[in-house]
Amino acid sequence: MKKLSLGVALAALVAAGPLAAQDANPQLNVALAVIDANFNVTNASAFRLAESMGYFERHGVDVNFITLDGTPQAVAALRSGDVDLADISIDAAIRLRAENDIPVRGVVAVSIGSAFLIAAKSDIETVADLSGRSFAIADNGSLDHTLTQAVTRGYDVDPASLNYVAIGAPDVRVHALAAGRVDATTVSFGTYSSIAGTEGIHVLVNPDDFSQRAPALSKFVAGLEPVLEEKADAVERFTAALIEVSRDMRANPEAWVDAAAAARSDLSRESLERTVQILARRWCVNGCLGEEDLSGSIAFIYQGADFANTPVLGTQDLVDFRFTDAAIAQLGVATGDAFDARN
Repeated sequence: MKKLSLGVALAALVAAGPLAAQDANPQLNVALAVIDANFNVTNASAFRLAESMGYFERHGVDVNFITLDGTPQAVAALRSGDVDLADISIDAAIRLRAENDIPVRGVVAVSIGSAFLIAAKSDIETVADLSGRSFAIADNGSLDHTLTQAVTRGYDVDPASLNYVAIGAPDVRVHALAAGRVDATTVSFGTYSSIAGTEGIHVLVNPDDFSQRAPALSKFVAGLEPVLEEKADAVERFTAALIEVSRDMRANPEAWVDAAAAARSDLSRESLERTVQILARRWCVNGCLGEEDLSGSIAFIYQGADFANTPVLGTQDLVDFRFTDAAIAQLGVATGDAFDARN
């Protein structure tokens, strides 16, 4: 009986060989600080597209996404070790490293240049009119919150004069605005499209004006140094997959519209076609960790009063460039007119 059992067990192992090899792909748990329904209609859709279109599988990495309510929760998950990587704001990474001595480093980004806007009730005609009005955010310290503060400062308006109300995800915020429960909010152009045309609501700050007053790079995918060492192969594969899907969406915007239309039945194809035009040059075709954009974004963050006493960090303190370097060595350098292109 023992010999028979051993033979059956060996046969089972042999039969399971291909499956076992497939299961041997390195694995990553990745926190995303975005919950825009089931598909974020910004360049951050690269995460879900890489998953649904098989890019992660092609590059031999298994990725488990954990979606959380904003940057603070993603930072907490990363810091606690509950996830391997997290898509977090650069200012949050600076605080972790400079103020708390947490060894965090960025490895890749999926968007450069803001696709956000400020939407408001029609009686709010200028950014100065936002003072004292209710402004919906995801949470204190969330990306939309910090970007809103940067943009209002760019209009010489004290960001503390706004009455911030933390109510969660972008679709929740924008529909609260449409229902009249808040006076204004910051969301992506694609999210705003779901309420475009609502009486009494208008775009107060359009994406181009928003971008001029916000850092070129606001987020990146980051990990703790021990994890990046332990799972370097998986992180390299993950990075290459994100860069490849970003290149393909830049080259074939209609493919993005098809995917977005399938995932977001609440948005018209016409609105998605307008959205993809805004996203066009913002895809991270080389990983968006160029020295100039990074240093400029870090300097922008340190201009804020909240960072007056924070030790100054540079790009070499905050980023591990080996993963984008390896991906570009594998895929080649992307050229063209994307903001991240190298010509």
